[in-house]
Amino acid sequence: MLSQIHYATSANLSPSELVLLVLLGTIAWHNRKDKQWLPVVYCVFLILYITLLRRAPGYNESIRLRLKLWPNAGVWAGNLLNLILYVPYGVTSWQWKREGKKIVVAGFALSVFCEVLQYLTGRGMADVNDVLFNTLGAAVGVWLARRIA
Repeated sequence: MLSQIHYATSANLSPSELVLLVLLGTIAWHNRKDKQWLPVVYCVFLILYITLLRRAPGYNESIRLRLKLWPNAGVWAGNLLNLILYVPYGVTSWQWKREGKKIVVAGFALSVFCEVLQYLTGRGMADVNDVLFNTLGAAVGVWLARRIA
């Protein structure tokens, strides 16, 4: 399972991409008090970057409509990574707008948007598991932010 997580997270970031992401993150962090929406925008950008922009077109698979919760280590790792991807979105959104249900629904909508774009552009596989665990990640982020506040 750890090899699956390593494979999924090590997809070749170039040094310039890494510098740009760190720079954008630093700007978002620095302006978090004056512009509380900026960290949320950064999280959405990272989600779009990771799920769409970094991937080359070429997936020609149909939409996976069947839930696969824990059949093997690869699916388990993918589900865990999908959950983790949306936790920062839930946390930063809660710090900006304290409306938990709306944040989770917006996380769901963002996930569906990403999956549809993955399917239409061939830059990933549209999967109902991704939507479920992304939404769960947004909810976990809201839950964590409520506990921290």
